Amino acid sequence: MDSSMDRPEETQVVIVGAGPTGLTAAVRLAQLGVPHVILDVAAAPSQTSKAALVHAASLELLAEVGVGDDLVAAGRVMRRIVMIDRGRTLLKVELADLPTDYPFALGVPQSTTEALLLKRLGDLGGSVRRLHRVDSLPSHAAGNVVAGVVASGDDDAVPFQIRTRYVIGADGSHSAVRSAIGLDFPGETYPAQFVLADVALAFIRPTADDEATINMSAHGVTVIGRLPSGNHRIVATVDAGADVPEAPDRVFVDALLRDRGVPARTAAEPQWSSRFRVHHRVADQFRVGGVFLAGDAAHVHSPAAGQGMNTGIADAYDLSTRIAAVLNGSAADEVLDEYERVRRAAALEILRFTDRMTRMAMLRSPVARAGRRAMANTVGRLGPVRRRLAMWVTGLERSPLRGRLPAVAPRTLDPAPRGRA
Repeated sequence: MDSSMDRPEETQVVIVGAGPTGLTAAVRLAQLGVPHVILDVAAAPSQTSKAALVHAASLELLAEVGVGDDLVAAGRVMRRIVMIDRGRTLLKVELADLPTDYPFALGVPQSTTEALLLKRLGDLGGSVRRLHRVDSLPSHAAGNVVAGVVASGDDDAVPFQIRTRYVIGADGSHSAVRSAIGLDFPGETYPAQFVLADVALAFIRPTADDEATINMSAHGVTVIGRLPSGNHRIVATVDAGADVPEAPDRVFVDALLRDRGVPARTAAEPQWSSRFRVHHRVADQFRVGGVFLAGDAAHVHSPAAGQGMNTGIADAYDLSTRIAAVLNGSAADEVLDEYERVRRAAALEILRFTDRMTRMAMLRSPVARAGRRAMANTVGRLGPVRRRLAMWVTGLERSPLRGRLPAVAPRTLDPAPRGRA
């Protein structure tokens, strides 16, 4: 790397952020032969499970870049989503008959998803430049210039500049790229708290390993799904004023399950747990000139239905394919405008849906909860509505593979076929 501030390094695309969104973009660009650089401020990949649900549409996209089957092998298949209220099943959303090679959701830690994408990037000759903090995007006549500092071992900061045609901001909800181009991030924060725990459970009543459950109660909603480690991921809403530890322990989780009538108790201390607040925000624009936003840098929303990471993966695949088509001369620059139109519309749709689900989950009035049960019962009796819901939740309905992406040939030396799980 040339760290000279007078003679910046040059490439075609700079990706800022090496989470699932940024890594998907990097792998897709490498697969299509587009020179790029991917930067991340962290010294190493995250080792926590974070987003632990990969939907069918994302598995299709990840298969296209060569990691789908490896991810399936590392995860735990879930073939249905079940809504339960006071021990009674209200609604089952079956995934097994969907029009995809991956008719299921996959329980797999985000750290595993990132590790497989990193390996694939390495196989294609790429790597992540760690400890690179982006501070600004000064304009330049020949394109964008990404500027920042590299942290060195003795705590000194070494400046860098990279001149590039396009920048992809995939650097999360506190995006430095979004700030650098002056975009607002309007939205709100939900009053409720959320609890997350990865923990071994012992069930009082038998339960299926291949389903995720949404457990409704007067105290809040508790979502439970199995992870490949054998632990279960628990995500639960908790009242805004409740006293919740920063890292909820076994006693707290057991009380939460007992109060909500969930027929399970912990078998050990949580392997990982946290409390958090949830925001719902969408950037005013996803493109400013040659700078684009993707994933959490562009939109954040409730974890309802597990849409966050999956939406970022779709953003990355869509955008990187369009950029490659323009750079390879198979499409005009106008196809890049379609990225903002298509993916921002998808983000707004997801925000509206997850917002409705989250507010329904936080209902406390007995009358309102009775209305919620009646609505779920109605949906449960209507096959076409259940199928449409499954197509929506899995992302298949709005997948880039079912949209109007420009055609672009992959690199001829790419050895990875799409394959079938």
